[in-house]
Amino acid sequence: MLMQMGEVNDTAAEASVGEGDNPSRRGPSVDGRTSSSTDRKSSSNSGTFLAPENLCGQTLLSLVGNGHSISADIRILSERIPSAFLAAANLPRSGHRDLAEKKGGADNNDSKGSLFMNIFQSSHGGASGDSKSRGANSSSSADGGASSKNDMEEARKYAPFLFDFSYLHNPEEHEASLALPASSNEEEANGNAKNASSENLLELEREFAVNHRQSIGEYYELFFSIYNYQKELNRFVEDLTRGFYIQYTVESVLLDSEGRALLCEAVWLAGVMLILMERLLPGPLRERLIIAYFRLFGRDGDISRIDVICKLCKSTGIVPPASALSACFSTHKSHKYPMDEEKLFLRYPLPADLIRNVVGCLISDDIYRQSSAFPNIDHRSTRLSRQASMLYVILFFDPIVLREESAKMREIVDKYFHDNWVIHVYAGMTVDLSLEWNRFPAAKSALDNVLHDSDNVKRMHINNAKLIGQCMAELRAYLTMGILTDAFVLDNRHDLLNCLRRCNIAIRWRVLHRRTTNASYYPIVCATEEVTTTDPKLEGNFVVNDTHVVSLILLTSQLELQLKEIFRELLEKKESIWISCRQAACGMMTSLAEYFKGDQTLARVSRHDGLIEWFGNMAGEIGDLAYESGDHFTVTGRKIQLCVQALEEVEQYDLVDRDVQVKSFLQEARGMLLQMARAVGVNEEICEDIRWISDMSYGVESMKSYVQIIHSRISKDPSNVSLLQGFFLKLSSSLDAPVQRLDQLNSPDAARVTDYYSSQLVAFVRNVLEIVPVSLFAIIVQMSDIIERRLQRLPPKVQSDKLKAYAQPGERYKLAMMAHEMSIFADGILEMENTVIGGKEVNPRKLLDEGLRKELVSHASELFNTLLQFDFAADSETVTSMIKHQAAAMRSLASLAGRLEGFRSALECVEDYVCMHGLKIWHGELSRIMSYYVEQEVNKYLLKKVLDADSKFQSEIVPIPRFPRTQNEPSCINFMGRVVSMLIKITDAQYTTYSLERSGWFMRDRSEVCGLKTVSLLRQAMGVYGLTGVDRLLCYRILHELHRFVKFFRTNVSKQGVLLEQLRDELFPEWKNPSNAVAIYASGSKKTEMLMLPMLTCFRRVGQAQLLRRMIRFELKRCARVDAKQLQHSLSTYNNALLSAHQLPEGEPDDVKSICGMSVAVGIGDPMETIFMKTDPLEGLPVLMLFFVITYVPKLSYNPYFGSLSKVKGGYPIDGWPIVAGISTLLKQFHPSYAKSFLAYVGQFIRVSVQAYVARRQRKNEDSNRLAADLKNSLVLMEQFCDMSGLPSSALYEHVPQYVIELCGDLP
Repeated sequence: MLMQMGEVNDTAAEASVGEGDNPSRRGPSVDGRTSSSTDRKSSSNSGTFLAPENLCGQTLLSLVGNGHSISADIRILSERIPSAFLAAANLPRSGHRDLAEKKGGADNNDSKGSLFMNIFQSSHGGASGDSKSRGANSSSSADGGASSKNDMEEARKYAPFLFDFSYLHNPEEHEASLALPASSNEEEANGNAKNASSENLLELEREFAVNHRQSIGEYYELFFSIYNYQKELNRFVEDLTRGFYIQYTVESVLLDSEGRALLCEAVWLAGVMLILMERLLPGPLRERLIIAYFRLFGRDGDISRIDVICKLCKSTGIVPPASALSACFSTHKSHKYPMDEEKLFLRYPLPADLIRNVVGCLISDDIYRQSSAFPNIDHRSTRLSRQASMLYVILFFDPIVLREESAKMREIVDKYFHDNWVIHVYAGMTVDLSLEWNRFPAAKSALDNVLHDSDNVKRMHINNAKLIGQCMAELRAYLTMGILTDAFVLDNRHDLLNCLRRCNIAIRWRVLHRRTTNASYYPIVCATEEVTTTDPKLEGNFVVNDTHVVSLILLTSQLELQLKEIFRELLEKKESIWISCRQAACGMMTSLAEYFKGDQTLARVSRHDGLIEWFGNMAGEIGDLAYESGDHFTVTGRKIQLCVQALEEVEQYDLVDRDVQVKSFLQEARGMLLQMARAVGVNEEICEDIRWISDMSYGVESMKSYVQIIHSRISKDPSNVSLLQGFFLKLSSSLDAPVQRLDQLNSPDAARVTDYYSSQLVAFVRNVLEIVPVSLFAIIVQMSDIIERRLQRLPPKVQSDKLKAYAQPGERYKLAMMAHEMSIFADGILEMENTVIGGKEVNPRKLLDEGLRKELVSHASELFNTLLQFDFAADSETVTSMIKHQAAAMRSLASLAGRLEGFRSALECVEDYVCMHGLKIWHGELSRIMSYYVEQEVNKYLLKKVLDADSKFQSEIVPIPRFPRTQNEPSCINFMGRVVSMLIKITDAQYTTYSLERSGWFMRDRSEVCGLKTVSLLRQAMGVYGLTGVDRLLCYRILHELHRFVKFFRTNVSKQGVLLEQLRDELFPEWKNPSNAVAIYASGSKKTEMLMLPMLTCFRRVGQAQLLRRMIRFELKRCARVDAKQLQHSLSTYNNALLSAHQLPEGEPDDVKSICGMSVAVGIGDPMETIFMKTDPLEGLPVLMLFFVITYVPKLSYNPYFGSLSKVKGGYPIDGWPIVAGISTLLKQFHPSYAKSFLAYVGQFIRVSVQAYVARRQRKNEDSNRLAADLKNSLVLMEQFCDMSGLPSSALYEHVPQYVIELCGDLP
């Protein structure tokens, strides 16, 4: 018989019988612990049921392990749902699982099994383009951490081709709708009348398929695994029934202790998976995922299983309650709202006999045998809480019991729910039975008998409030410093364990029932008034608020942590305690025997042979007590009890009773013997009982609502951080249940599932401790403000009489006080010890470092996003407004540079106070921020997007925030795009002229708008990482324009192939002037006139970007000469060595890419030599470019001040150097023969122009002056082209003699 864990009057009896002393101990159970075997003996040995050679046990264990793995997969994929599906299903990013589901997809498609192949064969051609997409990545999220409204609006553009199950009724109509112009509801709501063309929809669908193909396949496989689990469970039960496992039947498995638990878990997990699927992946979402898979994989994938998956996943049509609609998903996703479980569970039902047997077993037996952990009858509902959650789920497989069998429901409620109505289902998910069972008459009636409207609820609340008050008093008494010693714990272990039981029961009831969604019970359980006392209000309305719950949890976890450590130490040293106490007691008996000989000095007692012999014999008996003896420890305890009793009886002798010294010896000896008895009673099972008692798997999600309370406590007193280690270890018990069966099975999924749940818990730990780095960075922000705005910069030389003014003792005292405050905050978290949670080590120093990085990234990103917004109104741009906006942009950059310098200086000042590398963190995170935003901005040029889940710069631990696009720059994704857009606009050829000699863009009044000072200011504001990011964006802009030009050439110019061929033949050979050259040029210019404007646009944009890249590269090179001279020289030498060797360097491609990136960062290389793309030859391109020069040279004139060709007519979008740079860049992408042909054709044109000029000059033609100007402009353009392309002057002299060029220079 097990003893009650109460006070025992007979202290000697503790040695013989104590808690955990039963030799038949607990076997493995659902969450990795053990339970007592007080139940009746099972018909088969539980040890043999899970033996490796037992096929039945291994099959059932594999089934249960697979169920836990699938449940984890549901949670994992529910956190990575692509935003496009959420937008199409009208589900918000953060709270999508709480929104109403459509009723159109209800259970009305049962006869679709044979429909799919007909649909595929007749009308699925529209998805062929998608099904051929290859190389999709494994991302499962469309935008990662982006959850803003802007991202959801952006995702709605994919909604037209994300269909629900209505697609299956008329697929032809849905496919045809994609081929017709259509405008979305969102566009109409915004007043946008522009319709999306069918071509754009097909392009969007192709883009969507490329980026989400594999992700959609993962969801499809998840749904099939749920169906397959139920199929395998049915097959296992059928095999049991048919005698496939010979001696095992359903009944015999339920008689086995392990088989009973496993079979109940298998059925329970089948229901849990359906509930999780319905809760985390709502019906409209599932339907769109399945149809998307059908359309994407219909041609080249396996869709043979899609009919059973559609039957499983179609929407139930249930609308969640209004409270769930308005709730935040991150807070309430773990609380289940009433669904149509009956309809969902009956789609693929389990055998009725199996359900009845399992329900009967759960009602009658304690399958996990936790009697030693909760022996008190008042704690029965806590002891059976796991079975209660199982019953709740499994009863949906047999709804007749819930609806009609009132007697059975009364039995269930009286046993499991007599003092609670909010229960834990699985992995933190809770449910309110007072609402869930309203649909079932028998269940509702049985629960109403217990709750009695609100009377019993109020009684439960009052009892729990009183219990919390009692527990708080006991905890403060036990946690007083110096109380919990080894001796105290051994003497009072029963009281301590009882205190833990009461505390955990009080916490469990309060945490669960504060999540009630019943409007009648919520005001009773939850505090409705402000309470400032540290203990609950135990009078009047008995208010218990969140602060009281947090205090109780923290103190309880602290007591649990200390007791676990003490008992662990006692287990390690109990043998030494036994030996030392035995030696001391034996020595005392020997000393007493010597004492009664009467021959010792100062001994005033006469010799007594009887006592001498008695104490000698007692010393021998005590010495014979062996720790390693073969006797059961209860026999050893009985011997100790007899020895103690004998020592008490010997005090009755008059000679002993009169001697105080002897009585003191006897009392001390009895204490030693009792210490031996208590030590031998300490075993591993006590630690197991504490683990059972302290289990908090029910609250792993509920605790998220208490984070703000914990933050406020730490903000007031940073020393409270020391209480959190026990709290985190208490929460780690939630990892046992989902993983224990996988560990027993040695499943390869165990590591993956453990890693997921551990990551979730570590993320919660990080969230709780986040208040420390948040508080620290708030102080850093204040310090940066003082450093930036108030602290005067100390010049290199200061006059002695002005030194006091620079001292600023007041400001420096404030900085010192802030640094001291930071050190206090940091000490609390740095004093925490490393903690292992589910295989993951939680290092407090690392958490502090990550928290500071997170705050730095958040503040810096916010600063970039706020200050780098430029007001350039494209529809009303004038020279004056452009100058004004340019000045405003420069002020923004200057302000940003000052703020960032203040942040950097503050981090450098405090790095020693918080034990971190401030500058290393600064440079590392600033580089990551810039790289991430550049990567996201580049996405608009790519078909295969780099999503957040795939980005090597984005992190779940230190996330980089995403911001909505600005109204002024809707085409720019973030501030990096806005910076590039600002540079493009202030250097627009319509208003400015570029001067290579003066290295900048100038207005007509010769005022500079963008030059080396502008780029230098940009570097100060964004750093080297920002400049290299701008350079990369400009590269992608150039690549995009070049691709557009190639597409334009192949689409439009190729149609003029005959004309270009004819012109090329007429101009052949290039070294000879054609006889009718003027007519050829005039005819060609007229026929190619329609092609010139797109070419001008391309050359202007490409050249503008290339000139900006040259200026950026120069600034990087100049900066590197000062700050990284050795690195620049090393990279330059290495680069030259590679070029001379004509081979790639050894090493991984990433290493080579890293070297290239560093080379750009130090300014090595000429941007004009960049090869952007590889393309096939474009026939006739040099001839076409000749006519481009002929067309636009008359619109330019040489400006000697700028040393460049500038526009003749103001406001015309043309400029000399950008055009030259654009032409040079385009020709660089082709074979060098293209540039030579271009030079030859233009040289031929110049020679013809010289002849025409001479002829007209002799005839004194009025057009000779204009022709002379055009001739000079052509020569200047060709010289600049050679200069920009790196060609020698001799390349031009081959086609235009040098003396001709010199003579043309003297033309008027």
